[in-house]
Amino acid sequence: MRLKMAIAFSIVCGGWAVPATSQQLPADEGGKSYFHKAELSRFDPGAGARRDTEWPYERLVGDRGVFLTDRITGATLAVPSAPAVPKPPVDSGGPQTTSYPRPLTDNADAHSAEVRRYLVSAGIREEEVSGTHVTTTMAGGGPVSAGVQPAESRLLWYTTHLDRAVGGVVVEGSYAFAALDADGRAITEGAYWPPLSARVVERAQAFRRKLESGTGLSDFQAAVRRQQPIVREATGEVKIVHTAGSYHGEFVAQALYVVVVRNPNGGKAQILRFDDTGAPVRMPDEVPSGFDSEKQR
Repeated sequence: MRLKMAIAFSIVCGGWAVPATSQQLPADEGGKSYFHKAELSRFDPGAGARRDTEWPYERLVGDRGVFLTDRITGATLAVPSAPAVPKPPVDSGGPQTTSYPRPLTDNADAHSAEVRRYLVSAGIREEEVSGTHVTTTMAGGGPVSAGVQPAESRLLWYTTHLDRAVGGVVVEGSYAFAALDADGRAITEGAYWPPLSARVVERAQAFRRKLESGTGLSDFQAAVRRQQPIVREATGEVKIVHTAGSYHGEFVAQALYVVVVRNPNGGKAQILRFDDTGAPVRMPDEVPSGFDSEKQR
């Protein structure tokens, strides 16, 4: 029997030091910023750790992994090295085994509670954490021809992601996450939690009140459908949307109505955004930069 090891591993971006940022960030914070710091981190890059910089990124590299900081945006990411695969004796004939960290717990809620305590104690404002959601990393074995077999799979670890809201308004684009092992150390972790001005929070709250009053929602949805008929009867919600942690242009945060439009033919869904007049909006990091070269014929 041939052995198949299937691993699903999902990461966003995360961190370790206060960045030497060149972006213009809001001074009057309605949403408080959080930058992950090495001395508060549970991620250990391992022995022989060295620090190097290749603008705009700074890396702390050891034998167990890499801690990356985007010095422009402050987005950070801790990534473990590939699991060790010990070589069996030449005459053993047995399959190679892969050594993975043991998970903190097999209870997703318990893991989320610990990650929340960890990141809040590190500096994330408790009142901005509106909830958590979990992704699961699994491994499994079996014949390749049989495909993925849930019964043969085992939990490697949970990754808990914190959801953000400021002033009762959901924030799109911010994230903080961690996966913890049995010793409470971080297998992987990351954060991008930029400051948000009081003005953008107030605009989002006013936008939401407008839709909640009288015929505000129906009038607004009619304006949206005139601009984008594809929206049809889909409904959305007011969010604070900001540029991504990988975007190196000017930081932008706006109060927008965000709606997910499903493809009636089963294709990829679209995320559409509108300002308080019903006009379509594209964030700066969603606009083609023009730096991509044209395809050579």
